[in-house]
Amino acid sequence: KSVCVSRHPVMSTETVDILVIGAGPTGLGAAARLHQHGHKNWKLIDAFEEAGGLACTDVTPEGFLFDMGGHVIFSHFAFFDQLIDTAVGTGPENWNTLERVSYVWIRDRWVPYPFQNNLYNLDLEDQIACINGVIEATKESARARPEDKPKNFDEWIMRVMGKGIADLFMRPYNFKVWAIPTTLMQCDWLGERVATVDAKTVVENVLRQRPAVG
Repeated sequence: KSVCVSRHPVMSTETVDILVIGAGPTGLGAAARLHQHGHKNWKLIDAFEEAGGLACTDVTPEGFLFDMGGHVIFSHFAFFDQLIDTAVGTGPENWNTLERVSYVWIRDRWVPYPFQNNLYNLDLEDQIACINGVIEATKESARARPEDKPKNFDEWIMRVMGKGIADLFMRPYNFKVWAIPTTLMQCDWLGERVATVDAKTVVENVLRQRPAVG
């Protein structure tokens, strides 16, 4: 189907068979695929002069770099990995490998990330609430049937981490990140993105006052 494209400011009208709106990673991927398949009559448009979308980095006149969004890629898809390598290049001259060091500011203290595995840095009452929640979640998961999968992100949090961690961190943090309650988010996207909790490790780290990283 033909689509009319009006440029801004309106100076001309162009007709194309395929219109890709947005030059972020998804739009760029669609454009690359169209090119690979030999499509000729298509166009990629964006509101900004440069491509990148929320994955772009803005450079101020002083030379400071500001990422528009989180530059994190999780992929086990060979075609996508090859596309990124084609666009960026391979090897240390094109990629920086850094060790992540992240902290959460909560309850007037810094807690290493991932929060759910570093409860040792909380005060005693919060530790008790979170550990009790982890234990209850572990028991609930053991009782659950394979077909009783969590229906949304909130149920996944409760099943994996328990009420203490959910109320103190996971629910408010994810609402701040996504601007939508965890009860309205599905959980198929999680994969490796959210660290799970091992009850034994959590308790041992609290007793030993030892951080967990990763």
